[in-house]
Amino acid sequence: MKYVRIAVLLLSSIGILFAKNNTEHKKLEVESSTKTTQLPSQAQSNKLTPMLCVSIQDPSMQWWYNIPANAAPHISEIKKIFYHQEFSLFPFIDNAKIKDGVFKLTYSISMLTPQGNTIDMVKNAKFEGKKDSANIIIACPDVVDVRLDAQYPEGLYKFSMKVKDEISGETADCENFVRLYKWSMPNPFLDKKFVNKYVRAYSLQPSPETLCSLVFSDDFKLEQKGAPNSLNYTYIGFLKVAFKKNLFLIPEIDKNFESMSSHNRAKFLLILAIIDEARIPEDKLTDVEKNYQKALRKTNFLNPYGELSPIFGAAQIDMLWGEFFANGTYTPIKRILEALSNPDNARFAAELAKARRRPSDKEEMDKYMLGRLYASIVKTLSINIKLYPLVEQYCIWAVKNKDIPQAASDVVLDILDNIYTARIAEQKSKSRTNPKPLQQVVLPKINIDK
Repeated sequence: MKYVRIAVLLLSSIGILFAKNNTEHKKLEVESSTKTTQLPSQAQSNKLTPMLCVSIQDPSMQWWYNIPANAAPHISEIKKIFYHQEFSLFPFIDNAKIKDGVFKLTYSISMLTPQGNTIDMVKNAKFEGKKDSANIIIACPDVVDVRLDAQYPEGLYKFSMKVKDEISGETADCENFVRLYKWSMPNPFLDKKFVNKYVRAYSLQPSPETLCSLVFSDDFKLEQKGAPNSLNYTYIGFLKVAFKKNLFLIPEIDKNFESMSSHNRAKFLLILAIIDEARIPEDKLTDVEKNYQKALRKTNFLNPYGELSPIFGAAQIDMLWGEFFANGTYTPIKRILEALSNPDNARFAAELAKARRRPSDKEEMDKYMLGRLYASIVKTLSINIKLYPLVEQYCIWAVKNKDIPQAASDVVLDILDNIYTARIAEQKSKSRTNPKPLQQVVLPKINIDK
């Protein structure tokens, strides 16, 4: 993956930011920059077809690179952005011709402002590589991050991509757009079941308005009995990643802090602590809120990527699932799969339970607790593979590419085998012409403009 960078001097003159800092997938570029799939705007012909998707999905593109080659990635486009919000342009090219198994392309990307000014983002970039067939979509290496500041007017911004196939000489172009708005706080969502469901579907259609409607709903409950500090750590993981992606919201929410309910003020104090942003000045806080903020800043929030704790391991895993729900990336799923690398603890916990024996010392207790956590991870992973196609795709990719330890791969293969066996059995028991589809995440339909 290649990233577009613009010199700092340009930032003050045009007020637009391009940045990338994740180079994790460079090793996959040759192998995985092409994919057999169909994007929503793909033309049904053999003509050279560029596609420029505008999205706030994670720009590392793990949802493209870390899934099997024949899997269709989910791409959620946006048409509405806000001042200082970061979004990305993802360029794709279909039907590039090949010669001796190699494609050769040149492409440019530009932005047209409402004032009629054109800004070049990528100019005459050369891109070539190997691919097996002409009918394969290529993900271009220049993913452009954009953020528009206050010197830009509200209105329609058009993005254009021009491509030349250096093998055939064919040229093509495409266009996409977003509309820039000033931020205003949306109404909160109602209904606890709806809120919980939308948190888990958030990465399918991420939106800062949806995020605020969820989090500042009275039905977004951060309490969870039996968990460390009685906190819902799935939501903690979700909040940390979702607000890190939407930092422009912090000053906007702060403007409304004094008029917010005490419950939502407490949520905002917690969010600021989780993402390590500046504190609310004490002259804006009640005495109770002052003490709460001080306590939050003394709290060491769990690190889900650290060593799994026998006591807090379940909360660490919950945070990883929350991160996945927020951005749909492979990284938290890989960490969850890696936690399945030591089945000995699970066998030990099962033996103790069968013998009805309590752990005799701290070492046995730790081993027993990690064994129970192992069993819980297997159960949760099995459920979420059925519910989320992307989790299943990540698991298959991890095993196929040997990206997790062999012991973990063996467990994942057993889980997948059980799921596939159950699917076949279910299909056989239903009508061949109209089998009932397995349950998956269904995204509630909401018109945010209303």
